[in-house]
Order: sequence, then C-alpha cells, then structure tokens
Amino acid sequence: MGSVTLAHHSTAAYDTKTITVKNAIVKRLVWANPHCVLWFEVKDARGKVATWGAEAGSPSALTRVGWHRTSLKPGDAISVEIFPARNGATVARLGRIVLADGRELLDSLYKDSPFDTIQRK
Repeated sequence: MGSVTLAHHSTAAYDTKTITVKNAIVKRLVWANPHCVLWFEVKDARGKVATWGAEAGSPSALTRVGWHRTSLKPGDAISVEIFPARNGATVARLGRIVLADGRELLDSLYKDSPFDTIQRK
C-alpha cells in the first residue's frame, strides 16, 4: 500500500528578524495559490523607489486570519513588517501590515499563528 507524503518549501531564505517598512504604497496584491504576493513600493532617503515583493500565505490561510481579496488596493498607504531575504534582494516573507486607518492584517505565519514556521524554529 502507498503512503502520502506532504512537502512544502522552507522559509530558510528569509531572516528570522523583521524589519518595518513605513510609508509604503501598495502596487498589487496577487490573490492566488500557492501563495499570495504583495507588491509594494517605498522610497529610500534619497527618494529612489524600490519595489518589494512579499510572499504571504495561501488565499485560504489568509481568509482564516481575516483577509479578503480586496483587503488591499493599489495606492493604499501601509506600513509593512517583513522578514527580508537573507541575500539582500527586495523580496520577503510578510509578517503584518498596518493600514493608514490603524487596522492590522497579519500573515498566516506571523507570531502565534498556528501556521508559524519562521519564529518557532
């Protein structure tokens, strides 16, 4: 008789400490399996714009922690807490988002989430 094996990629590419990116602007939220991806822009001290991509949970996992496909819209001003890539690329694992009105959106892997695989190592 056969057996089922479940596998998923690791979060090892990301630092285990977060950074907070303030004054970011949402470019696009890709609401798709296997992971949603938030694209946002932020200006550095010299005014140069950097585009970041932050991987989040699946649509079903994000829905369980309060998200909807319309939770973020292009042009929304946000602060983003991310686990940046260890190699310095402008990609990250999402931690949480704070919207301009103060509401928070947490990633399905963030902090005490049952899906947390980054901080419980």
